[in-house]
Amino acid sequence: MRAESIHTYLEDNMQTYPKITIRNFGPFEHASLELKPLTILIGKNSVGKSLLAYLIWILTSTVPDFETLGKKVSKQNIDEIAKKVLREVGKGLNPISEVKSIIKMHIDALPHALISSLKELIPKALMTTLNELIKEGEDQATIRIEGPHALLELLIKDNDIKIIRHKPYAELIEELEVAVPRPSTLRIIHNDKVIVEERITSIRELVNLTIATLAYYTGKAFAPFFTTTEISALLPDSRAGLSRTLLRPYTPIAIAKNISYVDEEFINLYFRLAEHLDEGLIELDMLKPLLNELGYNIEVVYEKGIRTIYIETWSGKRLPIPLAPSGIRESLTVALALASMSEPKIVIIEEPEAHLHPRAQKHLAKLIAKSINTLGKTVLITTHSDYLIYTINNLIALSNIPEKAKQLGYQKDETLNPNIIAAYLIKPHAKKATIQKLEITNEGIPEDEFTKVAQELADERAEILT
Repeated sequence: MRAESIHTYLEDNMQTYPKITIRNFGPFEHASLELKPLTILIGKNSVGKSLLAYLIWILTSTVPDFETLGKKVSKQNIDEIAKKVLREVGKGLNPISEVKSIIKMHIDALPHALISSLKELIPKALMTTLNELIKEGEDQATIRIEGPHALLELLIKDNDIKIIRHKPYAELIEELEVAVPRPSTLRIIHNDKVIVEERITSIRELVNLTIATLAYYTGKAFAPFFTTTEISALLPDSRAGLSRTLLRPYTPIAIAKNISYVDEEFINLYFRLAEHLDEGLIELDMLKPLLNELGYNIEVVYEKGIRTIYIETWSGKRLPIPLAPSGIRESLTVALALASMSEPKIVIIEEPEAHLHPRAQKHLAKLIAKSINTLGKTVLITTHSDYLIYTINNLIALSNIPEKAKQLGYQKDETLNPNIIAAYLIKPHAKKATIQKLEITNEGIPEDEFTKVAQELADERAEILT
């Protein structure tokens, strides 16, 4: 889906948030969560936070398999309808019902094309079979995806994925306007916005126009699900290690053979962001507090015809990213993704606090807030950092007392409205993972899990010293 579709979603659906629900998937018997502008998954290690984050990334970056789409549509009487459309449009006539019929055929076939992609992408991204993702002791799992206007529920069984339910955005088809402004030119309009206008003199050109309309439909119906890997980015928890070995203009063949799909996409993201930096598409002012805290500046360098990034440390040392300190290798791609004025619009970060000292975590939290408030990004993080949660809570509290925020030197776009945040606590219980939605107040997210550990340590220290 094109970037403008994400922008349209964010503008038109500020109070409508997408949702996923899973049953018997991984360690979860049941889990349901909304994807708000800031979504936080809290929990200790190995409870399923990463599985949920990866699944959301998969669902947001999956695009239809167009070969499957074409085969599904071709089983209907589309050829004769398409020929009629070409004839009438060529004469300057307007075949409204036929054009809408073709679009509807593609919308009806969309779930099958998505399933075809998911059957390949889920095992590749999670490095396992579909059957192994089903909860121990069960024989099937379900995934329910709810967008602003459409719903798709899938069944995983026998190493296959099938459709349980598909509720399309049928109203959009009715709302579409079809126009022929001149012979051989077709225009599709929705709510006074021109979706696409193309000269069509062949079946191929008509298909291209239909696919563009389908991309618009997907954006309205399901966004931010089913976009592209360019729009949705996953920053895995192995960033520092990956940056040391893989962020070079050319990766040695021996290493490249063993790169996972997730790692490969991380590398692609890094080089796209290096291009954004070179093209002036990174909000450098947003990055400065974090860069200053970590003691370095960045510059783009051409190596072997490819843009890459070098840093200059506080000591004057100039280094390529693979040789940078771990905190820089861990955080740079995260920071660039958050500050990019272009894609990605959906940024999913595993443990953003990794390798960062507490004050750097504070600056990263403020960068996340700015990214959401000024660039319209959707950010999902997994974390078990008390420092990060405490900072986010401060940003939430300050959003309700602007005079205090100003007094403490916080800009308005560095605070966080509690209404745009969803937080979930994930815990193990009786051989399954449970997910609890946390109530977010004007004071922030409940800190019970973190204060409980702090109290245990304080009690232990008191016992040691008595």
